[in-house]
Amino acid sequence: MDHEDEEIEIPNYFICPISLDIMKDPVIAVSGITYDRESIDKWLEKVSSCPVTKQPLPSDSDHTPNHTLRRLIQHWCVENATLGVVRIPTPRVPPGKPNVVEEIKNLKKFGDEALGREDTLKKLEVLAIDGERNRRLMHEGGVHRSLILFIVKCTREEEEEGQPRIKEQLDESLRLLHLIGVPLNDARTILMENDRILDSLSLVLNQQNFLNKAYTIVLLRNLTENTSSHIVERLNPEILKGIIGFLKEVASSFNRTSPNVSDTAQSSNPRMKNKVHSKLDYSLVIKQAVTAALMILLETSSWSRNKHILIELGVVSQLIELEISSTGEKRATELVLGVLSRLCCCTNGRAEILAHGGGLAIVTKRLLGVSIAADDRALSILSTVSKLSPEKAVVEEMVCVGTVEKLCTVLRVDCGLSLKEKAKEILSDHFDELKKFPCIDVRLLTKFLSSSHEDLLAEFYSKLNV
Repeated sequence: MDHEDEEIEIPNYFICPISLDIMKDPVIAVSGITYDRESIDKWLEKVSSCPVTKQPLPSDSDHTPNHTLRRLIQHWCVENATLGVVRIPTPRVPPGKPNVVEEIKNLKKFGDEALGREDTLKKLEVLAIDGERNRRLMHEGGVHRSLILFIVKCTREEEEEGQPRIKEQLDESLRLLHLIGVPLNDARTILMENDRILDSLSLVLNQQNFLNKAYTIVLLRNLTENTSSHIVERLNPEILKGIIGFLKEVASSFNRTSPNVSDTAQSSNPRMKNKVHSKLDYSLVIKQAVTAALMILLETSSWSRNKHILIELGVVSQLIELEISSTGEKRATELVLGVLSRLCCCTNGRAEILAHGGGLAIVTKRLLGVSIAADDRALSILSTVSKLSPEKAVVEEMVCVGTVEKLCTVLRVDCGLSLKEKAKEILSDHFDELKKFPCIDVRLLTKFLSSSHEDLLAEFYSKLNV
């Protein structure tokens, strides 16, 4: 705002106490303090008190537009236009509580008929994007329940008729449901109240739309997270197949020259360009879906029946590919190793890990490289596979991919005693077979196995000091 080195003095009462910028849309909070609307809304999403007075300020409290101050600011901008000050445009009145309440009333009155109108879902989406307060009002009004029932209706009609308009309504419903979410207290009962929901979600998971699959997996995780274990145990194999297929697509997107899951999402649904939902962070949506998918697989793999179904569906190979392709995100790695460690209990699961050229290699690579939980699961996999699979093939693979070297490192570095015990057990069990490989330093390996953990650790620290 300088003109020929002349500084412009901005009145203090034009400045927002939060952003310290000139207010574009000044509003008076319940506490009596004036803020810029955008700044105070973002503040209240994280802190439920007035930044200045510190008094409680609910996030759903209404703000009163300060029209007088806005006109003063605009007048000041016009007067200083020759000095480079740009006039602040009259702000758009944001959609607020009355709009949400009106749309909820329409839903309760007209049900599916209201959601089936071309503009209803779009209006609700604009309101949901506008802020947490609107999403909370939608929860209170049961919008999420209406959307789930509408999704069930759309999937049935799409399967029977295949109309493009129904498909678009399904896309928008899933996206809106992802935006507003499902409250925890409702998630526990929704699946038990309607047994068609899982069938509908299964249909979406086995369609072509990549982003819809992501929304569906997050929704499925929300619905099953705190429900009866019987529901998780008896998940339809088609649902598991769809989840595994989604992870395969994610791994493929990472393997491309320019790995970008956002591009993958957009290419699967060209209608989403240049619309309000372009504000969504698609990379975050896919990341949430990957985590949700892995958590579902981890829970379902607790039962023997599901272990065999997952292995037959090729989940072992896909999990290995996903881990090889990814950037080693901590939570995802822990979940992948958790699922693989459970599937190792089955003969076919162990065989699949060995059959994949990168199976033992990626497990070995993640050992001592991610977290304590990942270390424990990686060593559990190595221990189970090496103990219960044909020894010669396992030992040869362990030598080739550096597993033996990594296990020796576990014995030498400062890590948990239980990890050291597992590593020593694996090496001791296969010592006679390991001696046959010329690349193995038998003398050094013997020293590692015969020395105490304390002696090896003392040697490790002495070398660090040197």
